[in-house]
Amino acid sequence: MAERLVTIATFNELTEAHIVKGRLEAEGILCFLGDEHIVGVQPFYSVAVGGVKLKVTEGDVMEAKAILARIQEGSSQFDYDTVEMAPPMQEHVQPRTCPNCGSDNVAEEKYNKTVFSFSYLLLGFPVPFLSRKYKCYNCGHHWKDRK
Repeated sequence: MAERLVTIATFNELTEAHIVKGRLEAEGILCFLGDEHIVGVQPFYSVAVGGVKLKVTEGDVMEAKAILARIQEGSSQFDYDTVEMAPPMQEHVQPRTCPNCGSDNVAEEKYNKTVFSFSYLLLGFPVPFLSRKYKCYNCGHHWKDRK
C-alpha cells in the first residue's frame, strides 16, 4: 500500500522550495513539491494557492522536520561520509589516432548524415540513425569502431 504524503512546509518562492527539497533528498528523504508549476508560471498566484508545498511520506515526517529545523537555525551540517557516491559513468572512448595516417585530429560522427538528410526532405523532420563512424580531418579517412 502506498504511503500518504504529508505537507511539512510551504514556500512563496519556488527556488527556495527546490533548495530545501534538494537538501532533504541529499539526506535520503523522498520528497515532492506540490503546486510548483502553478507558482513557476504565475508567481503572483503563490498566495492564492497556498505557496509551494513540500511533501514527504508519513514515515519521514519527523526526520524531515528535524532537518528543516537545523536548516532554519543555521547549524545544519551535512555528513558526506554517510552518503554513497554513485560509480563513475562509463564513457565511450573514441580512437585517438587515425588508422590511415596516425593523426590525432579525429572526431566521432554519431548520425548517418545521408538518412538524416533524406528523412528531413521527405518527412519534414530529421530521423536520427546512429552510425558510430569516425572521420580524420587530416586525410579524410572514415572508419567504424571495432568492438
